[in-house]
Amino acid sequence: MKLTGLILLLLLIAYSPLSAQYYFTGEVKDLHGDKLQRVAVIVQSTGLVYQTGRYGDFEITSQKADDSLTFAYNGYEQYTTAIKSTDFLQVTLKMLTPPSPPRKSRLTSLLSWEGCDPYPGGDRSQSFGVIENPYLQGPATVSFNGNPNGISYNNIRRFLDMGSPVPQEAVKIEEMLGYFNFNYEEPDAAELFHCSSDLVSCPWNNNHLLLCLNISARRGDMKQMPPCHLVFAIDVSGSMDMPNKLPLVKAGMRLLVRNLRDIDTISFVQYGAGLSVLAGIPGSRKGDIIRAIEQLHADGEMPGETGLKMAYRVAQKQFIRNGVNRVVLITDGDVCTDRKAAYDLSDLVTQESDAGITLSCIGVGMTDSESVELPELAARGKGNFGCIADEQEGEKLLLKELGENLLDVADSVSITAGFDSTLVSGYRLIGYDNKRDLLSDTALRLDGSTVSSAHSVIALFEVIPRKDSIAAEKIGRIKIRYCLPGKKAIRTIDYDCPNSPVPFDRADLPLKKAACIALFGMKLKGSGYAGELGWMDLEKMTRKTFAGNNYIDKEYINLVVKARSIYEHKK
Repeated sequence: MKLTGLILLLLLIAYSPLSAQYYFTGEVKDLHGDKLQRVAVIVQSTGLVYQTGRYGDFEITSQKADDSLTFAYNGYEQYTTAIKSTDFLQVTLKMLTPPSPPRKSRLTSLLSWEGCDPYPGGDRSQSFGVIENPYLQGPATVSFNGNPNGISYNNIRRFLDMGSPVPQEAVKIEEMLGYFNFNYEEPDAAELFHCSSDLVSCPWNNNHLLLCLNISARRGDMKQMPPCHLVFAIDVSGSMDMPNKLPLVKAGMRLLVRNLRDIDTISFVQYGAGLSVLAGIPGSRKGDIIRAIEQLHADGEMPGETGLKMAYRVAQKQFIRNGVNRVVLITDGDVCTDRKAAYDLSDLVTQESDAGITLSCIGVGMTDSESVELPELAARGKGNFGCIADEQEGEKLLLKELGENLLDVADSVSITAGFDSTLVSGYRLIGYDNKRDLLSDTALRLDGSTVSSAHSVIALFEVIPRKDSIAAEKIGRIKIRYCLPGKKAIRTIDYDCPNSPVPFDRADLPLKKAACIALFGMKLKGSGYAGELGWMDLEKMTRKTFAGNNYIDKEYINLVVKARSIYEHKK
């Protein structure tokens, strides 16, 4: 009897619901169909948290046949759904626009005037949004930051590609101009900055003039540095298609390209939907390098280890004896698919670093503490590790791969412009607009910025000349304020702007492009300063100015065409 009772007890335990085991399985993708790794999967009944694997899959053991799961992933909408153990759940997460990193409130420009407040609209503290810089009259100056970002153009492109109007606060004309600024002018050997200006007729107002100011910083000293070959292994999988990922990488690489010498070499290995290699581009072919960067497109998926191994093959083939040979891995996630692959890759990185090919790792869309694999690989590769949070940080991380001494050439840089009121009845700085609520905060001041080697900035002023101003030699004065790195003493450089206007049709091509870009920005903002020119006029002007025989020009023309379709339909 005792034996029979024991058998019955064991049978009850074996078939008890408490010992039942079920499996919840499925995969998680984004709207592009790319599988998302490391997505947090929360089981509602227990609160336990799991993660998806490299290929977006998950398998969860449960004592319940039915439950609910919540999926959470940085940059995507949270999603909760019911699940049955008999189902294979397929989840598609929708992308969020990432919030901007918290920043100290700061002005981008500061107006100083005598007499009436030039800002229209009365009490500015009661208004929000962005207010454009107005015309200044009489004794007045305008100061602005010496290092605007270039990320605004990527945001504009993203909205227009989605068929959506661009929010006014996302249009920053100074950043659009910076994105297309390829007109670097080398300062004289004894000078830290070079300043030049051009004066042309304004294409959207025949009675006005445009003053284009170009300020370029000195290059860092690289005479003692050996030739350098950098191989960029860039993750272009679908998960990189977010504003705080691939666009930041593309924008941040431009300053590095400007600092390349003819003896330096750049190679690209991109991995995502496929594997693509562009090897051995000399530093003298900067236009080709920029075009290669601009054509990076996020799509598909591929293990990072595949791209990194290919990058090492390229580095070996292009190896420079007695030079700097480095692979730079840029990714938003894990590199290896499993533990064995991680061990094998670690051994490869160690062997290559011992052979003279170092490895640096740069994370995007993450913080330094969120990655374990990347800093470990960078340490084995005897290189650098860091994460890109904004464009300026990206510029510094990427420039560091070329040389530590290129990072900072001047601090607290600001630029002040003033025009002779006997020659000019009014003028306005285009771009560098401030939020209305900041303008009423008297505690805020214009903070100067840090600029790096070969930094260049373009600024446009719309000027209303007086009829009797033609004979004057100079129309305005520019003052650059700065400090040497690590110093507090303020230094200044003055530059007089010649009063030599030319018709717009005879202007140099870079200036024509800058005027087109500024008008495009004003049309996107719905600016009242854009005159009577319509979207069709802007498109004609763009097609005439941008040749369309290269990728960057073609893409810009297509953006203007898209914008015309969106905004004319909206109207």
